[in-house]
Amino acid sequence: MIKSCVIGLSKVGIIHCESLLKIKKTSLNYIFDKNYNLSKRLSKKFKCNTSRDFNSILKKKDIELFIIASPTTTHNFYIKKLIKFKKMIYCEKPITNNNKNLNRLKNLIKKHKIKFCVGLNRRYAKEYVALKNKVYKKKINYIQIISRSANHNIELSKRNGGLFFDKGFHFFDLACWLSNSKPKKMIVISKSISSESFLNKGDFSDAVINLKLRNGIIVEIVFSRKCRLGNFEKIRVHGEKFLLDSDDFSNKKKLYNDFSVRHRESYLNCLKKFIESKNNLLMDEAILAQKICADALKKARFQ
Repeated sequence: MIKSCVIGLSKVGIIHCESLLKIKKTSLNYIFDKNYNLSKRLSKKFKCNTSRDFNSILKKKDIELFIIASPTTTHNFYIKKLIKFKKMIYCEKPITNNNKNLNRLKNLIKKHKIKFCVGLNRRYAKEYVALKNKVYKKKINYIQIISRSANHNIELSKRNGGLFFDKGFHFFDLACWLSNSKPKKMIVISKSISSESFLNKGDFSDAVINLKLRNGIIVEIVFSRKCRLGNFEKIRVHGEKFLLDSDDFSNKKKLYNDFSVRHRESYLNCLKKFIESKNNLLMDEAILAQKICADALKKARFQ
């Protein structure tokens, strides 16, 4: 049994707590959040321990797995601490809010032989798994990705890395995964259509990105923080003699107010895959996605 601790008790952190209780090989032993009252209340719900002092949990040799679901700005801090104590790490994306630290963290993880995973959970969402299986060995010409959020606030966006690192991360990764390729050229349009309230905080509320991949596939991505109907997300894949829509493999009649609810099962599947794997999972893929996010942000700022 792998004894575990979840760091950060947002909605995603709570989903991870629930997942650990469902996986036969894991147990939820500790939770930690800077808000101790929240930790205390949820520790009763999940029948586990908590502490005001993170280091006291870190020093427990029997706690092997730590899931980082805290704000992006804290990831670098926790990863370095966990590496020092040779813990197994599952980190929500992005890996860090500072791209300059990416290669250093990667080298530290490899040097200390840390088992590490980044939560690219959408690769395990049923509609995208079905889409990936359907396009296997088919010639893709064009991929369209649309993601619109409901009632997303500026502070939450900034805390999680901004539009590109928060929202874009999954979809840049899905584009590379579905196409089996990497970007060759990128065009970003964002500043001209972003709301002033986001721009004043150094973030963007909307963006349109065109990617030309190395294998010639064109990808168009539309992001928005504004959607009155609820969270809306879909992927269309076009080929010479086919058109596939992710809605064909999901409940397309239902709109969700929270992406974490829609993809709840994918969090479990991704974590379970990591537990079962002998090696690191999705680290290199996440590093690629993070570099694409940084490039998109740079182009948005200097267009």
